[in-house]
Amino acid sequence: MMQQFQKPAVQMMLLVVVVAIAGVAFYFSKQPAASVNAPPAAKPTKDGKPPAELTLVAESKTVNLGEKRTAMIGSDQQVERFVVPPKKPAPPSLISSGSGTQKNKADKPPPFPKLVHVSNAVSEPFVPTTPKLFAPRGILIKAALVITVDSSSLQTPVLGLVTEDIYWNRQLVLPAGTQVHAKASKGRIRDRIEVAGGFTFIWEDGREYSIGGVALDHERLSDDTYAITDGSAGIKGVIVQNDQYAQVKILIAEALQGIMNNNRQQFQSIYGLVPQNNTTNAALGGGAQAASAYSKLLTTQLAQDLDFVRVAAGTQFYIYTTDVFEPEMASIAGLKQKNQPINSWQLDEEMYAKAQAENAAQSQQSAVANAQAEKNRQQQATADQIQEVRALISKPSDTAASPPAVSTTPTPSSSKP
Repeated sequence: MMQQFQKPAVQMMLLVVVVAIAGVAFYFSKQPAASVNAPPAAKPTKDGKPPAELTLVAESKTVNLGEKRTAMIGSDQQVERFVVPPKKPAPPSLISSGSGTQKNKADKPPPFPKLVHVSNAVSEPFVPTTPKLFAPRGILIKAALVITVDSSSLQTPVLGLVTEDIYWNRQLVLPAGTQVHAKASKGRIRDRIEVAGGFTFIWEDGREYSIGGVALDHERLSDDTYAITDGSAGIKGVIVQNDQYAQVKILIAEALQGIMNNNRQQFQSIYGLVPQNNTTNAALGGGAQAASAYSKLLTTQLAQDLDFVRVAAGTQFYIYTTDVFEPEMASIAGLKQKNQPINSWQLDEEMYAKAQAENAAQSQQSAVANAQAEKNRQQQATADQIQEVRALISKPSDTAASPPAVSTTPTPSSSKP
């Protein structure tokens, strides 16, 4: 065979075959490929005229609702694309009874679907809302005491009534006759009782509202003018003394104590002056101790009961508000304010912080759940891989252990001639 290929004539024939194959391949490679988006072949018209050349330039056409919307490609040939369903008639409620004309609402585009799988980790900042009905801080609310208040007992409640209506921006903020509840804060200062802190207003219908404030003195003269102390801190009262000679008694007791201590008999010792142990010194020492005890007792009574400030019922005073007055925050039992002088923006801020904490907790729980799911998936994938490896290892041993199959097909017997 190799000797045949070594002949010159055979080699020339093989060369001619290879050149022919290369020429055919080169010829087909130069042919242009068919276009993917080539327009369809145009058909001749019925009247025998040659068909117009088709192009890929779409013509614009206005189509009314309910008609078929088609697209023309370079000729009179129309290719149907889609059909817009006819518009449903408007309900009878939208047809006016007087003129008989129908009110057609503008067709709105369909809303975009919410991307629930996209979460924004940046939270919006807290913006407090402005109250509609309010009075700024620093207003003076006129009130009068209903019960007498003494500085000797600071547990006595300060109960009053609002005597004049409070308006702001021509709106009634606080009506006259509203109850006012407070407590004395630090007791007495000179001839006044200091009341500061929370003031609770109770409307006629039982709604309560708490606000911070300070009680100021209100002293109006007979000629419709105000005294120089009008507006000073504290509710002005009268100093009451149960014992006018209490101070004199204290001075006498202290003097007697000093005289008795100096009249005791003493002698000089190595430790200094020491009182002698006799009856006279015993009597003088007992009297000095009794005078000292009486002096301390009078001093304590003078500070508590013997000298105190009493503010009689009916005394007028101001309530200077230190917070914005928001009557819309009033509620039964003060539940909206939690029985504390809290503003509306503070409550909104607490609710905002609570919502943020709940969102953070939910996000953390979701992250933990996702991590646990990923861990379970990895464990399941590892277990599947182990099972596949075990199956591959056990497969050859099973094949080797199985005995070879014995063919039961009978073999034809060879016949001897």
